[in-house]
Formats: sequence, C-alpha cells, structure tokens
Amino acid sequence: MGSRPTLMIADPELIKTMNIKDFHVFVNRNDFTFGDPLQDRSLFNLIGDEWKTMRSIISPTFSSGKMRSMHPIIIDCVHKLVDNLRPKAMSGEDVEMKKTMGNLTMDVIASCAFGTKIDVYNDQKTNEFIVNARKVFRGNVWRIWVFSILLSISQKLIHWTGFQFIDPSAQRFFGQAVKSILAKRKSEKVQQKDYLQLMINALNRKNVDNDKEPEVDDLNEDIYGKTQSIESNSNSKPGTGITDVDILATSFAFFVAGYETTGALLSLVFYNLALNEKCQQKLYEEVNGLDGKYDYESVSKMPYLEACIAETLRLYPPIGAVNRYALEEYTIGDTGLTIPKGMMVNFDIYSLHHSPEYYPNPEVWDPERFMPENRDQLTPYTYMPFGTGPRNCVGMRFALMEAKTAVAHLVHNAGRHKSRRWRCRCGCHHYCQQFRNNLLWTLCSHVLIADYILLSMPSVHYIGVHHKIERYVRLWSSHGFPQKRLFPPYYQL
Repeated sequence: MGSRPTLMIADPELIKTMNIKDFHVFVNRNDFTFGDPLQDRSLFNLIGDEWKTMRSIISPTFSSGKMRSMHPIIIDCVHKLVDNLRPKAMSGEDVEMKKTMGNLTMDVIASCAFGTKIDVYNDQKTNEFIVNARKVFRGNVWRIWVFSILLSISQKLIHWTGFQFIDPSAQRFFGQAVKSILAKRKSEKVQQKDYLQLMINALNRKNVDNDKEPEVDDLNEDIYGKTQSIESNSNSKPGTGITDVDILATSFAFFVAGYETTGALLSLVFYNLALNEKCQQKLYEEVNGLDGKYDYESVSKMPYLEACIAETLRLYPPIGAVNRYALEEYTIGDTGLTIPKGMMVNFDIYSLHHSPEYYPNPEVWDPERFMPENRDQLTPYTYMPFGTGPRNCVGMRFALMEAKTAVAHLVHNAGRHKSRRWRCRCGCHHYCQQFRNNLLWTLCSHVLIADYILLSMPSVHYIGVHHKIERYVRLWSSHGFPQKRLFPPYYQL
C-alpha cells in the first residue's frame, strides 16, 4: 500500500508452503486498523490471536450440517426469483442477469445474515434495507480513493480524520437494524434456522457443534482442496467469546463478501451457458434427472453443475490475489531470497487461473476441466477462488450452496437458449462483459480504456494490472474495437 514494496508469488509449491506449513508467518492480511469496530472486528481484518479465536467460533457455523439447515431459506429465495422471472419468460422479455442475480443474493443475505424479509423485486426504492445496501456498493468510489490516499500517507490520518470508505449512514442503519433484531431474538423462545441465530447461539455460549444436524460430504476436495482447521489460543482468557459488535461486524462482512461476488458468479455462469448451447443441454439433462427434487444433498452431488461453477470461478475469480504480511523474516524455499519482517506478499490467483501451463486454452470456458474423470490433471494450489490454507474464505460452503441451488432451479424452470439481443449492458460486444468483470472499474462506450488510475499503489501493482489490461487490449483489437490510452505503460513511467 502506498510506497510499501509488495512481493507477488505465483508458484504453487511456494504458495502451499507459505499458506500451510509456514502459515504462522503469514497469518495476517494487514497490519493496520480502520478505527471503526464494524471494520476492525470483521473476521477479514482481525489479526493474531483475535482472528484465531473468532475463526474457531465462526467456522462451526458454516459446517455442512448448518448449511443444510439453512438450505430451505435459500430455496425460498430462489422460488421468489423464479416467480419473478416466469412472466418475463412467457412474454419473451429480456432479463439483465447481473441485476437479477444481485437481487437474489441480496434477498438471501437479508434472510440469512440479518434475519430480515424484503421484497427485493418490487420494493427497490422505498425499502430501507435495499436503499442502504446499495449505498455500500454504489457511489463510494471517491471514498475508496480518499481512504487509499490517507492510508498511503500515514495510518494515523485514518484515525485522526475518522474517515471511512463506507457511507456512515449505511453503517448506522445496519448497526441499528442488527441491534433491534438481536434484542427481539433474545426475547423469543423459538429459535430461527438462519445464520444470525447461529451467531446468537455463539454469543450465548451455546456450542453450535451440539446441534444434531447431520454432516454432508458436500465439498469436493479434489477441486477446492482440503479444509484447514485452526485452533484458538489455549491461553485465551476464560469467557472469551463474541459480542454484539462482533455479530454486527460478521453480518456486515457476510453482506459485503457475499452480495457482489455471488451475484457476479451466477450472472457469469448463465452468460457462458448462453454462449455454449451444448453445455446448456448437458447441464439441463443432469438437472432434470432429479425431477425438481433439489435438496441439499442432491444439489451437492451434481458433477456437471459443480464443474460449470468451478470453471466460472477459474475464468473469473472473485479476487485477483490474496495478501499477507510477514510477521518475521522469512527465506523463500531454496531461492536464497529473504522476505523482511513486515513486507506484504500477494499470492497471484488470477495469473495461476489463466496460466496455459496449468489450464490449456485458459481463456476458453470449458467445464470439462473439472469433471471427475479430469480432476487428476489439476495441479494443487493453482486453483484458489476462495483462497487457501486456514485463512481461506470461511463462507465458501455457503456461496457454493447458494450458487448451485440457484442454477439448478433456474435451469430446470427456464429456457435454454440465449436471447437474439444478448449483449452486455453497454451494448457493444459480449467480450465487454469479460472485460467488465475482471477490472475494478471499467468505462466502456465503444472506446476502450486501456489503463486506469492507480492512485497510491506501488509500481508492482501497476505492472501487474497493466499486463492484465494489455491482454484485454489485444483481445479487443482482434475483434476490431478502437483503443484509447489514457495513461502511459509502466515502462514509460
């Protein structure tokens, strides 16, 4: 961040060693605080023993048994989506999938993480939850830039100014909403079957592992790797647990991490299915083989559905890299290179996912890569859409459950052919969609923005992103799109 040097790692063996064997050296994502409990108490930002304690409490709430108990909530949300799409399908109306899938994920998160029922399809402008949720993701670009600039100058500026990159009014709304729901839940004798209730049980020191929910073999380790456990510090003070603030921070992190990512995943799955009718047919036959009975176990055991989602996550990973910082001086394998204490390290997910060394024809969407008969060809630690090691995405199981359930129901209920007017929002060409979903911000109106501002970012970030953009420049050029360079390439800086 700022002028701080960052090392990029894209070797699978080094990634394995640094994230598994030597995880104790690279346990933390950052070494600064936001000065805001909503951010600082998030599992994503906690460091050291506080992270270990919180992770050991939260991980059991994402077990397969707990996911199975929440699956009916997901099905209910998907049924509402199907009911909303059915009249549009009957009339032949086109559907903007990114917005539609975003509505689904918002409905799911509101129901599971906040225990709130919303009418996301008919109450977009007046529902307070929806209005404030959209504030978190829209209209905050300037806040992110200002926050980055302040952080690059000095971390103390963040605390002195109290500046946050999330709209304060949205934070206040979610804080008050969760407090109100917690107070209501604590006074009720009947327990709900949602994620918020699991967090309340943890708050009340109820062992979530004592719930008699049968475990399900739902996570394919050949694809996503083995789930690494982490134990909390045995020297923690007695009574250490979670607070109301932790529940708020966790619910908010659930929303931030699960809304845009899962919505984009679903829209891109259907986007690629629309362009590959043979794949559509194969998935349709697999899904219809269950005759509409899509319980948790059935959805978890569809190999081609699993392959379609896994390949989409490979081609369009939710994040391009995961970062850690070294807690001590560290020598990289037998290279003789030494990482000094406090140096940032980025594990380059995007480059691995798009490397022809590990994935032949890497720019081609091909679910067959992840079919059972081909999984022995996958190289471990070259596929990390949810990160890897003990600090991987704790919500991975939930995200996959939501995506598989939505795709299965929609493929079963909807048509299998793309619209004749299929195109991305800007109306250019379908490659724009690929470009759009792999950059943080994209302006596209028949003019390609080949570079974009990287304020307060180190040169290694500029080089990495520049190479990524140049690849899309060549892709667009091959299809006759004009180019316009706004900023010089890194070698001219």
